[in-house]
Amino acid sequence: MPSWQFVGLHIETVARSRVRGGCLVRAMLGVVILAIAPACGDDSGPAGSGTGGDEMPEDQDPGPGGPSCVPQVAPPPGWSPDDLEARAQPGTITRVVTLRGDTPLPTEEPSSGHAAHAEPFALTAPRRPFGATTQGPHIHERWGESRKLELSYCITRLLGEDAELEARYHVVTRSLVDTTTEWERVTGANFVHIVADDTPGASPHVSPGPPGVSILRPQCAVGTKAYFGVFTHPTGDVQALTNPVPQAWADPELEPLGGGVLTRSILLNSGLINVFDDDVLRGLLRHELGHVMGFIHEEVHMPDLDDDDCHTSDPRPLTPVDPHSIMTTPGCSAFSDDAEILTHRDRLSAFFLHHTPRPRFETRVPTMGYRFGGAIGGGAEILWHTEGATEGILWRPQVVAGVLSFVEEPFPYSPPELTPPGGWYPNQSEIVIPLRLGAPSSMSLLFHGPGPDVDDLVVFNTGGTATAVPWSHDGFAVPVVGRFDGSDLGRDVVYLYQPGTEDSAVLSADDGVVSVVTEVQQQTAFAYPLAAPYRGTTLPDDILWFDPVAGRFISWRLGSGLLEVVEITRIDQGELGLVPGENIPAIGDFNGDGRADIMWQGVSNQAAGFQEIEDVLWLSQSTPDAIAFATVPKAVGRSHRPFVGDFDGDGNDDIFWHRSWGMTAEGPSAFTTGPSFIWYFDAMGGHETETFVLDGDYSPYVGDFDADGCHDVAWFDAVGDQLHVWRCLPGQRDFDCGVTAQTPPNAAPVGMHWGF
Repeated sequence: MPSWQFVGLHIETVARSRVRGGCLVRAMLGVVILAIAPACGDDSGPAGSGTGGDEMPEDQDPGPGGPSCVPQVAPPPGWSPDDLEARAQPGTITRVVTLRGDTPLPTEEPSSGHAAHAEPFALTAPRRPFGATTQGPHIHERWGESRKLELSYCITRLLGEDAELEARYHVVTRSLVDTTTEWERVTGANFVHIVADDTPGASPHVSPGPPGVSILRPQCAVGTKAYFGVFTHPTGDVQALTNPVPQAWADPELEPLGGGVLTRSILLNSGLINVFDDDVLRGLLRHELGHVMGFIHEEVHMPDLDDDDCHTSDPRPLTPVDPHSIMTTPGCSAFSDDAEILTHRDRLSAFFLHHTPRPRFETRVPTMGYRFGGAIGGGAEILWHTEGATEGILWRPQVVAGVLSFVEEPFPYSPPELTPPGGWYPNQSEIVIPLRLGAPSSMSLLFHGPGPDVDDLVVFNTGGTATAVPWSHDGFAVPVVGRFDGSDLGRDVVYLYQPGTEDSAVLSADDGVVSVVTEVQQQTAFAYPLAAPYRGTTLPDDILWFDPVAGRFISWRLGSGLLEVVEITRIDQGELGLVPGENIPAIGDFNGDGRADIMWQGVSNQAAGFQEIEDVLWLSQSTPDAIAFATVPKAVGRSHRPFVGDFDGDGNDDIFWHRSWGMTAEGPSAFTTGPSFIWYFDAMGGHETETFVLDGDYSPYVGDFDADGCHDVAWFDAVGDQLHVWRCLPGQRDFDCGVTAQTPPNAAPVGMHWGF
C-alpha cells in the first residue's frame, strides 16, 4: 500500500475563512447536487462573484439592491427594524475628556524640521532578492494588494453521505466564515468563498509522488477561480496542513494542475469535523489561517528554558512573545496549550504586517478622493496597480448626458529612459501608498518594501508626469501617513514607525528630493497609530496611539515643525468609554465641524466567545492647545466592517457598515447574517439608518467619481475582475447602481483599505 504525502504543506500536530454567503448542498442517493439560489450564479437572480446569498421569501418587501442593479433583495427572515443597527440614535454626550500632557519632553527636544536631511538618492537599478523582508535576513512575508483582496477558496472532500455530508459542509462553512472574518478585520484581506465551485462529496485528486508515495490535492469544480482549496482526510495525529502562504506566492510547483485540481490547500483532519464541536474547529482554523496570512509560529528564543522546542535560532517576532497567541509554538512548555482566539498581539502583528496606511478620512481640499492625472475639476480617479509593473492603469471618470464612465490610460511611474529593466518589484510584496506631495490636483506614490532586501521608491507626480526616486530604509517599519509638518500642511509626511525600537524615522519628499530624518520622537509602544486632524485642518495632524494590551491611549500633539511633538498624554481607555475587547475605529468628520472624530465599534465576536460590548463615538472637541473628545454612546450590533464617506452630500461624513450577504443560521453563520447599513450623521453626532443588502462578496472603494459633492462606492469583485459602481444620489440617501466595468486582471486600486 502506498503512503500518503501532502507535498509542500506545513504540518500542525498541536493546534486548535470567512464565507459571505453560500449555496445549500443537497445529497440524494450518494450524489451531491448543488441547489443554487439565484444569487449564487443563476441568471434569474443577483449577479456578482458567485459568493452570494439567500433566496428571500416572497412576502418580504425588497430593500436596496446589490452592486449589479438587479431586483432588490430583502432583509433576512426574523430581521426587525427595531434591531440596534436600524435605530435612529441621538448624539447624547455623556462626558468631555481633555487629554492633558503628563509626560515632560526632554530638555533637548528632537529636531523639528531643521535636522540634516539625507542627500537625494540617484536612480539605480540593481537586482534584488525576492521576498518582502523585515529585519535580520527575513521575517514574515506579506501578500500584495491584488492577491490580498482575492484570497479565494472552495470546499471539497468532506466525508459522509446525504444529511451527514450536508451537516459537515455547514460546520466547515460556518467555521470558515467566522475565522476568516477575524483575520480580515485587522489585515484588510478579503477571503472569498467560491460557493458555486464547492464539491463536498468529491474525492481528492491523487497523483504519484516519490516511489511508494501518493499525493492528495483538493479537487473543486472544473475551472474554479479558487486560489486554494479546503478539504478533509483522515490524518492520524496530524490536525491540519497548510501551504497557501505569501512566501510561496510565485512557486511554480504550487500552480493549479488543470481542471479543478488545486495545489494550494488547507487540509483538515476529518476527525475534527466528525467528533469535535465547532469551537475546536474554529480554533484550529484561526491558527491555520494565520499561516495563510504569513505567520510561522510564535517566534521565540528562550535559552533559559531547558526545552529545545522553545529555541529558535532566528526569532522573528513583530510584537513581544505572546504565550497565548493563536500561533503558539507546538510543544513549547512556556506556551499555553489551549490558545483558541486571536489575542491583542495577534491582531497587532497582523495589522503591522498588512496595513495599507492611507486614511480615507480627508477634510482637506480636495475631498472627492484620489486624483493622479492632474485634471482640474474632475472626480475621483482610480489607479490600478499590478505587482511587478513599472506603470499603472489610470481610470479617469467622465459624465456624459448623465452617464458615468471611465477613460483608461497608462500611468508610467517614471519616464521610459529611467525605468530599470525588469521593473523594481518582481514580487507581490510592496505596499503602494498614495501621497500628497505638493500640487493638490495630483497624488504621488510611495512604494514601500519592508526590510533590507526590498528597494523603496517615491514616485513624484506632477500633472500626470511621474518620476521615481529610490531611497534606502533597511529596517521593518509601519508607515504612518499624515500632515505632520506644521510649516507645510500641503504635503504628506511618513513616520516610519518601528514598534518596540528607538529607530523610527521620518520620510519627507518635496521637489524631487527624498529626505530621511532620524532625530524625531520615538514611539516604542506596540500600538495602532491613528493619525488625523483632530484639532482641525489649519493645524498639523496629530497621532493617537492605541495600545490594546495596556488598555491605554498615547496622544502626540504636534507643533509647527517636522513631526514636532509638543505634548504627550497617556490615558486609560476606560476614561473615554472604551471597554476591554476588540475595538475597531472608523475616522471621519461625523458632525461636519472640520475636526476628525472616531467611531469605535466594540466587535461582538460571539464566534470567539466574546459577548456584545459597548460602542462609542468620540466627537472631537479639540482646540489648538489641547486634544479633547466628547463621548457619545452608540450601538452598532454584531460584526461589521466600517468605511467612511459623505453618502448623502450634507457635509457630514457617514459610515457604511459593510457585511457581505450571508445565509441564515442553518447555512454558514449566525454571526454574519444580516444586511449592511449606513449611518447618516447629523451635526450633533446623532444618526439615522438606511439598510442595504449586498448580493455577493466585494471590496469597497470610496470616491466622488462624478464630482457632485456626494461619495460614491465602487464595489470591487477581484474574482470576477469587475467593478460595480453605486452613484450616490445627493440628498436622497440612496444610490443609482447602473455602472459596471471590467477591471484590469490581477490588479487592485491603489489606496484601498478599511476603517483605519
